[in-house]
Amino acid sequence: MSDATPAPTPTAPRPRRAPRALAAAGLVAALLALAACTGAANEQGGDGGGGSAASGADLAYDAEGDAAAAADAAPTADPARVVGADLPGERAVVTTGGVQVLVDDVRAAADAAAVLATGSGGLVAESSSSGGAGEPGGEPATATLTLRVPSDRFAEVLAGVEGLGEATSRTTSSTDVTAEVADVASRVDSAEAVLAGFRARLPEATDVEDVIALERELAARQADLEALQARQRVLADQTSLATLDVALAEEAAALPVEPVAAGGFTGGLGAGWDALVAVVRVAAVVVGAALPFAAVAALVVVPLVVLRRRRGARPSEA
Repeated sequence: MSDATPAPTPTAPRPRRAPRALAAAGLVAALLALAACTGAANEQGGDGGGGSAASGADLAYDAEGDAAAAADAAPTADPARVVGADLPGERAVVTTGGVQVLVDDVRAAADAAAVLATGSGGLVAESSSSGGAGEPGGEPATATLTLRVPSDRFAEVLAGVEGLGEATSRTTSSTDVTAEVADVASRVDSAEAVLAGFRARLPEATDVEDVIALERELAARQADLEALQARQRVLADQTSLATLDVALAEEAAALPVEPVAAGGFTGGLGAGWDALVAVVRVAAVVVGAALPFAAVAALVVVPLVVLRRRRGARPSEA
């Protein structure tokens, strides 16, 4: 007779979830770790009860997995994809420039520059002016404008502004942001897929804590998506409209030409007369400046002199 104890019947392994690409972040990672510990404890205890409602961690885990799978299945953004571009392979370029122009009439030139911008389909973003007739100091009039014009008409508007007068300086700059535009577009697609995964799992949450956890994660993902979309709008604006800074100034008034002094007797007589007039003017200025002091001195000195004379006359009479 054999005393061997019959081997226990092996328990069929529970099916495991297929591996998923997870974007482990913050609360989702913590909830996932907690769910894993709870599942291990249940398996060791041999609990054979029926299935329970999905926890917030499982829902978050599934939402992350579904969103990651959707993002992987989505087409990868091509660097040629440009916000607002109609032609395939068009580059996304940010164009800026500046020009300084001397003009005869600053106000008229500023109005003409604004017409050039609006006529090309753009706008005047900022404008300011100073100086000119009636201003203190008589400084020459100046004006500055910031024009936003379509990128494909930037060169045309720049040439038009230079034609308003004499261009003294000119700068242009072009920055290729095609890669950044494509990267932001790809991130927006991924963020939208992740957000859609969380929203799809939200109705499956039955516990209040699960709902709060998912809603908190939804709010964080929504904020990330809105930040990416804001950057996408900025890039679209910068690539579709070029920026041109215009500085306008009036030419300095011509200096008056002084007449050449005549020579000979007449010239000497004129020079002597001018010198005499200058001396008289200086003397008049000196006398005029001294009169107030003389008047004050007279008010003090005259009474003292009179009083002294009276005192000197009394002993002689005695």
